[in-house]
Amino acid sequence: MSGLARTGSSLRMIQTAACLIIGDEVLNGKIVDTNSPWFAKYCFSMGLELKRVEVIPDEEADIIEGVRRMSRNYDFVVTSGGIGPTHDDITYPSIAKAFDLPLELHEETHQRMRKLWKSKRNEPFFDWDTPSARLSAKLRMATLPTGPGCRAFFPSEELWVPIAIVNENIHILPGIPLLFQQMLTGLERELIPRIEASNRNIFRLMISTPQPESQMADYLTGLQEKVKGHGVKVGSYPRWGKTRNTVTLVGRDQDYIESLVGEVTTQLEGVRVAFEAEADSETDESTEGV
Repeated sequence: MSGLARTGSSLRMIQTAACLIIGDEVLNGKIVDTNSPWFAKYCFSMGLELKRVEVIPDEEADIIEGVRRMSRNYDFVVTSGGIGPTHDDITYPSIAKAFDLPLELHEETHQRMRKLWKSKRNEPFFDWDTPSARLSAKLRMATLPTGPGCRAFFPSEELWVPIAIVNENIHILPGIPLLFQQMLTGLERELIPRIEASNRNIFRLMISTPQPESQMADYLTGLQEKVKGHGVKVGSYPRWGKTRNTVTLVGRDQDYIESLVGEVTTQLEGVRVAFEAEADSETDESTEGV
């Protein structure tokens, strides 16, 4: 199965993206979510328009509602978390239930797990052939939603964990940041042919400015009104604890955005940068607002 969603007889291309972060530990502050900001940068680099990011608890009803809505509204949906071996890892069964799909042991995942599983200090040997509570827990991670619109994509020969794809546009990933990033990077070769060519022409200009948002608010309001006819969005991003903030202009008309550099840098007393911290000094710390 190719896994490409079809609209009539044509392949459905990818334009919009959304991310669903699943985990009580994120909501209660035990773990800081680094996957959603990384995913935002990933979408921009791939030419995808990120439309929504949500964080929800490990609750079946929340997962079902979230994936149904996102699958309906966006082309490329990623979930993060809830696919481990314990009782509260319910992402696979919840997403299966959302689309009325059975859960089945995925044989290739099972075989890869057996081959690539790395023994831990407290588990120097594991019996894969004798039923046990530990075996059942491990096999939970290889029991995937199955049926029409489902498949498993392995982004690396070094990993046994697949990207489980459901309803043709839901991509289920682990919450561990290193794995999340590695697996999405491995998915690029499949995504790129499906991304609308026009989306890959998005251009972003970044300006670093010492002005606080209150000082530049009126100018940015007028600037947005001026550039909206060219499909350009103006964004302002305060940087907590830093003396410099960031303003961005994003759109497809690079020549037009480039023509605004002189005006914007002058008005904001800023400089053009390639990344947010480029214009910071080593002592660029602010106590404003403390």
